[in-house]
Amino acid sequence: MPILSIEFALFFLAFFLLYWAVAGFVSVQNLLLLAAGLAWLYWLHPWFLLALCLYTLIIHVIAQNMVFSLSAQARRAWLISGIAAATAILLFFKYIDFLRPLVYAGTQWEIMDILMPLGLSYYVFQSIAYLGAAYKRRIPALRFHELCLHFGFFPTITAGPIFRASRFKSIGGMQAGAAVQLLEPRRLLFPALAISLILLGILKSWVLSAHIDSHFVAPMFDNPQQYSAAALLAAVYGYSIQLFFNFSGYSDLVIGMALLLGFRLPQNFAAPFYAVNIRDFWNRWHISLSTWIRDYLYIPLGGSRQGFTRAQLNLLIAFGLSGIWHGSGWCFFLWGILHALALISLNIKELFFGKIRRRAYWQKLLGIVLTFNFISFSFILFAVPSLGEASDFLRALLNNPNSGHAAEWLWIAAVYVGILLYPLWAWCLQSIIALFKRLPPWLWFAPIALALQAMIYFAPEGIPGFLYANF
Repeated sequence: MPILSIEFALFFLAFFLLYWAVAGFVSVQNLLLLAAGLAWLYWLHPWFLLALCLYTLIIHVIAQNMVFSLSAQARRAWLISGIAAATAILLFFKYIDFLRPLVYAGTQWEIMDILMPLGLSYYVFQSIAYLGAAYKRRIPALRFHELCLHFGFFPTITAGPIFRASRFKSIGGMQAGAAVQLLEPRRLLFPALAISLILLGILKSWVLSAHIDSHFVAPMFDNPQQYSAAALLAAVYGYSIQLFFNFSGYSDLVIGMALLLGFRLPQNFAAPFYAVNIRDFWNRWHISLSTWIRDYLYIPLGGSRQGFTRAQLNLLIAFGLSGIWHGSGWCFFLWGILHALALISLNIKELFFGKIRRRAYWQKLLGIVLTFNFISFSFILFAVPSLGEASDFLRALLNNPNSGHAAEWLWIAAVYVGILLYPLWAWCLQSIIALFKRLPPWLWFAPIALALQAMIYFAPEGIPGFLYANF
């Protein structure tokens, strides 16, 4: 039952009606949320349900011992144990397939195939944030079922955003945290905004992302030798746009669903391809992850408090680990190192020449173009399964002749025009919100039905997966 399916839409509608039928009874609503999340995981695979419950039990036991320990030394020991256990579990499932050939080499050993639990990467990060917040007494320790709901909140478990237990910046700049939101009375939040985000999320993650993949990305990455250099360049740009539409569309969709359930989730994207440098990009792309890396990797390593050289080393470590988090294999690690080196280069440049305080229009435009090209070419490491295939693709891009087909160059031009016109998305969102606000709620079904019918008509066959669910 993928989120982009009729079955899930009917499931969510029925759940929505039942959920608000018991409005005012937070404990009952939480039990319904927990039951829905666990049932959905069981439907996808019983192992996903078992893995979530076992993991939650481990973190719950550690958190309870940490919170109720009398000595600071014992509390710190429990915190370190919890972080170590969470990290070890994540690395085991992430890298068991990568390490399998090394274990097999020269032995008769066999490791059975183990399915990675759905959402493990995200609820491991949430658990580390929860342990840190509970250790600093920023939040109360959650009971087992509350913690299980926090980790298994069904809108976010597939691919985030990372739903921290402590305070974070959510829609409209409001400060909210999962621990507080799970315990306080809730109400329907910004229904016009929620519906608008859901519709735009479906458009981006299903219609636009899937068409870009089928026409401009998948064929070229599958057989780069058969296409011109222009077509391959279009595929490089196309993959970046596809990944953005797919992931930001998913984020819009789940943020909208959460608002309909009375929850605020962190903002995850802020026009990332408008970034004028790599630092600006990471302030705009997968914000819940980039801020997590900053707060739980970069700053604990020392951040910038221990001198310029140590700060650059901390960046290298943090982004190297970020690459490892995205997946097993050298492609992901190299991707993280490339982004770290880009940030380090920017820091060195600013150390000697200073920061640009005010940019002329041409400087902004040049920064956007250079940053977008760096991001797009680094994403090749996401699009292919091995460094060898990445090398083959780049070799074909450099050596294949140009066909001269106008469509390829038109697509490349359209990418840049689309980036410049991206503010129109905000205008579209505001226009849809204004439309719903002008209509009485009982008439909302009409524009919703028309929009869904149009998207079904123009969408390709099949339901696309969420790319970041693989990372």
